[in-house]
Amino acid sequence: MKKTLMCATAVTALAGSSLVAQAEDGWYGRADIGIVGESSKLDHDAEAGIPFTLGGNSEVDNGLLGSLGVGYAFGNGFRLETALTHRDADLSPTGGINGTGFPASTSTLIYSEHGDGDLQAWDLMVNVLYDFNRDSNFQPYLGAGVGAMQIDASSRNIAAVQTDGSGTVIGGPFGANGFNDSETGLALQALAGVGIGVTDRLTLDLGLRALNIQDLDFTGVNEVGSAVSYQADYTDYSATGGLRYAFGARPPPPPPP
Repeated sequence: MKKTLMCATAVTALAGSSLVAQAEDGWYGRADIGIVGESSKLDHDAEAGIPFTLGGNSEVDNGLLGSLGVGYAFGNGFRLETALTHRDADLSPTGGINGTGFPASTSTLIYSEHGDGDLQAWDLMVNVLYDFNRDSNFQPYLGAGVGAMQIDASSRNIAAVQTDGSGTVIGGPFGANGFNDSETGLALQALAGVGIGVTDRLTLDLGLRALNIQDLDFTGVNEVGSAVSYQADYTDYSATGGLRYAFGARPPPPPPP
């Protein structure tokens, strides 16, 4: 009876360890999909002194991302990885048009509802991450990354007419303005999430990312066709879900004697 009880205990321990065992070191691959949050935005400032330029910011709508990466886990909680990510989103300009040349006290610029744009971006990042609670099947992590990002952005707004206080049209119609250009720069990001072990090789990864890239220079035109330079910063907040697969997972420990 005693021997039977010991054998049953060993089998139970082995089964439990196989459910939570994750590779502690070695190479792994990862794939993620995600949603770009609506708090993400492209902050663009037109060159000073040029009228009829796109004002304000362009907010991100309907943003999606996909990412593939490869990394190495060192067995002490740290991981080093590189990942290629693509983002695709709509842009909605919110600030109207700058510098109409009419006194604001006596006239009103009426904007049409037609303001639109889009954003497509690729980034190649190198991330350093640290996994907490490594003896558990539930491992939160924090990380930071740096890399290169290319953004193809288009954003425009259209003003309809200029009116006086009584509603009489005194100017316009004004045409489209904005930019449609591509720029590459240095991007930084912070990462946080949790890895949930599915098998000894497969981990479900749920994460959050905050990315920023500054000093972008987009070239566009104003309503009268003059070239305009826009200085822009892009801020991105994303939620992701994906899988990590360890190529060299360690086998579970043997049962006790």
